[in-house]
Amino acid sequence: MNYYPINEFSPSGRLNQVDYAGKAASAHNTAVGVTTANAVVIVTKAVAENPLMVASSSNSVFRIDDKAVAAFVGVSGDARPLANGAQQKIAQKRFEYGESPSIESMTNTIVDQMAKATMHYASRPFGVSVLVAGIDGTAPKLFQVNTSAESSAVKAAAIGRDAPKAQAYLEENFTAELDEAAAVALALKAILQTGTLSAEEAEIAIIKADKGYASYSLAEKRTAIEAVV
Repeated sequence: MNYYPINEFSPSGRLNQVDYAGKAASAHNTAVGVTTANAVVIVTKAVAENPLMVASSSNSVFRIDDKAVAAFVGVSGDARPLANGAQQKIAQKRFEYGESPSIESMTNTIVDQMAKATMHYASRPFGVSVLVAGIDGTAPKLFQVNTSAESSAVKAAAIGRDAPKAQAYLEENFTAELDEAAAVALALKAILQTGTLSAEEAEIAIIKADKGYASYSLAEKRTAIEAVV
């Protein structure tokens, strides 16, 4: 019996499994990240897989350090091992060097895991895209990672289901002068370009230069959404 690797180049020079992973990452939830002068805002919309599922029970934002989070869209089961792996690598580096690594270095721990999955026999790419947000010193940082394990620094970005609609809104309305409230409103409005959004479906996380990580309560999410609808 002959065995063939799952990950091999097509005649056109593409990795089909990576393309399929990209489709998986675009078929589920949505995430938007927006930077300000002093903070990074992450807003996600969970999509219930069936009518009886509680959307808020499906977390897509993971804390990977005191001042950093990773937001995943796509195959929910693929997010946890990537987040856990990043947490372990970051904790190890913090122990070795006495301080947290840069946000770019944190992003690279996720990129490395995703890249390896495209190179090993009988493995498949992770079916997720990722936004990594955090603070370097006092500087807010946001990185976008796609399913082919390519990362880029961005000021604002949308990933996941109907991301082009949200991304177009961000590109038209983002400014460098946004404060925290305006950034949350912009992220919510971007997600609303893809459809409706309830407080139960939403996750809103903020990483501030002076206070670190915080997440909105259900009541705070409801108030923020009502303010932009």
